[in-house]
Amino acid sequence: MKIAKRFGWEAAHRLPWHEGLCCNLHGHSYRITVELEGEPDARGMVLDFQDLKQALSPLVKAWDHAILVADTDAELLAVAEQTGWKHAVLPFDTTAENLSDYVAGYLCEHAAEMLRAHRIRRVRVRLEETETCYAEAERTVTPETHANGAAQAAARQPAQ
Repeated sequence: MKIAKRFGWEAAHRLPWHEGLCCNLHGHSYRITVELEGEPDARGMVLDFQDLKQALSPLVKAWDHAILVADTDAELLAVAEQTGWKHAVLPFDTTAENLSDYVAGYLCEHAAEMLRAHRIRRVRVRLEETETCYAEAERTVTPETHANGAAQAAARQPAQ
């Protein structure tokens, strides 16, 4: 059985290497759908939606109304630090693909105990950057994946 919950935030970013308009600082109304696959418990529940919300709230709060800055974008990082604007420094380019993969890893790391306790088998994150564009990342949840997901997510921990 699958369950899903949507989240959203507003943020700015840029891709300085991009040959089109995305090289400029611009904003998005990001939307993600987090889908969990597992077996319902004896009462018919895969996972309480509030538990999923609690697991992702710190990340959503950190990114909401912030500039998402790749750690390699020294120019934008300097501006954000000089002005004191809210920003999150990420160890990757802020593409939809990388952000969706990061959120999947973040959930596997920060909610590993919860995912194990509820026998969640798969995590899928669909990140919508615009109304017509999205990227998806998927993780299979096993005891080994939890350890790998934790290491990957820890390596990509967002700074503020």
